[in-house]
Amino acid sequence: MRTDFDAEQGQEGLEDHYEQWFAHIATDFRATSLNRLVLGLVPEGRVLDIGCGSGALSAELLRAGRRLVSQDVSPRMVLMAKKHLERQGLDASQVRLGTIESITERGAFDGIVALDVIEHIDDDLQAVVRLRDALTPTGRLVLSVPALSWLYGPKDVAVGHFRRYSRDALTALLSRAGFEVETCRYWNALGILPVWVANLRGKRLDESLRYSNSPIKRALNAALGAWFTYIENPLPAPLGMTLLVRARPR
Repeated sequence: MRTDFDAEQGQEGLEDHYEQWFAHIATDFRATSLNRLVLGLVPEGRVLDIGCGSGALSAELLRAGRRLVSQDVSPRMVLMAKKHLERQGLDASQVRLGTIESITERGAFDGIVALDVIEHIDDDLQAVVRLRDALTPTGRLVLSVPALSWLYGPKDVAVGHFRRYSRDALTALLSRAGFEVETCRYWNALGILPVWVANLRGKRLDESLRYSNSPIKRALNAALGAWFTYIENPLPAPLGMTLLVRARPR
């Protein structure tokens, strides 16, 4: 866990990361694989995509028939999400600017999705309590966070992560916030070794293969996409770079 980085600089680093990825939003193996997995966990009805980023998951939720509100703390991300939805021919009118603290609805959402959000918030317990308050009594929270505290490194600092989570720490946090965990799984086992090696070198992992158009890197991107589609998504790994949870208000 780190608290000595500049939060504004971390937010800028996160926005730069998303902007680099934006042109490849439809083909990036990580996002498309995780979004497919998340979509199966999100209930029908009215859904809040909090921390919607550049809108990739929001587009999938809208196509699947959810009544969606998309929200992000960054004006840059809100504009990016609106642009993505509009070019997909989807309704962008419910994309809005705001923090978790600014959510005014209470007991209003059948589902809330918060992918890679609470690690950016110092008081993560209060943030999760606010999400619980916005759910209906039968609603569901689908949450992802960076996993394995011992992997905290240069990328986490660059994009403004206060922490990475162990499974026990995350489930305990949700319990304190008034949730009962239904499912909790690791995801992205393949990323552990390269990130660990990069951390040992004191450097951020080079992720340029995710954005390259070279034939070799396109082939690798396709192979990684197949790995997640046919192996890791249906067969949860014992460890992974991400923890994915579905929980209900207790």
